[in-house]
Amino acid sequence: KKRLSTQLKLAYVVICLARQYFYRCRRVPLICDAWLPKAVPNDSVQPMSADPPAGHRCGASRWQRGTLWLQHVDPPPAVEGPWPPLASDPDAFTTFARDLGADERYRFIDVLDIDAPPKRALAFVVCYPTGGSVAEAILPLFSTPPPPNAAFFARQTVGGTCGTVALLNSLLNAPGVALPELGLEGDRPSAAAVLAAPAVRAAHDRCAGAAGSAEAGRRQGRHFVALVKVAKDYLWLDGKRAGPVGAGPRSKKGAKRELRKLVDAVLDARPDALFSVVALVDTAPRPRPRPPAGSAPRPRTSAP
Repeated sequence: KKRLSTQLKLAYVVICLARQYFYRCRRVPLICDAWLPKAVPNDSVQPMSADPPAGHRCGASRWQRGTLWLQHVDPPPAVEGPWPPLASDPDAFTTFARDLGADERYRFIDVLDIDAPPKRALAFVVCYPTGGSVAEAILPLFSTPPPPNAAFFARQTVGGTCGTVALLNSLLNAPGVALPELGLEGDRPSAAAVLAAPAVRAAHDRCAGAAGSAEAGRRQGRHFVALVKVAKDYLWLDGKRAGPVGAGPRSKKGAKRELRKLVDAVLDARPDALFSVVALVDTAPRPRPRPPAGSAPRPRTSAP
């Protein structure tokens, strides 16, 4: 009993000392409420001054010791709000690509028949409705692990950017497409650097227009994903997922096969669902094949 009583007394003394130290440290601006981040714009949160405020209880030396490392600390970053949503418009998507410096030979067009997609399509952007039943129906399509490749993949971290993320995933994985207006070096820039480029936000706002700005922050009930060809495989790129999703081997009917799977899954869950498919195509004329060296030219036949 004596030993237990002694241990309880020691514990009580330790608790009292800890409480006294804690309340004394709260007067030091190391954890002062004046520096803690609040829900205010980023430029209004400033690092602490080296001089104590008027009426501060502790001395100037303690204040300077407590704020020495805070004098050169940057303010906490502000949380970015949602972007205005995009509409599935191939002309607006083409303008988006032009604003980022894409060549005029590349443009987006509507796919009116998924059983006959464009032959020279480089990528596809699919817009489909969201909801509990649709999410469960398409889950098996987005559960295949991707093959090893070097696909560019950007994740959606801000609301209203699923359309822009799908466009960037399509453009930056299409062979031959360059976006010099991003101002980034290297053939494979990081996804964070791409999304942080000022040109991307400017192109997004222009693509969204006034109608999209009015809908910023509201749930739209739709989502954009990209279907791209990388090496010998098709990949689904969904900005809400952790990475690319395998979509089967590349073939002449590979795009038709994967688009049909997604559309059928959505329609099985919601027969009245509306969706759209837009393709990124190369409109430049293909060069004619040259005859092999040493072969005789074909004779021209004249009309009778």
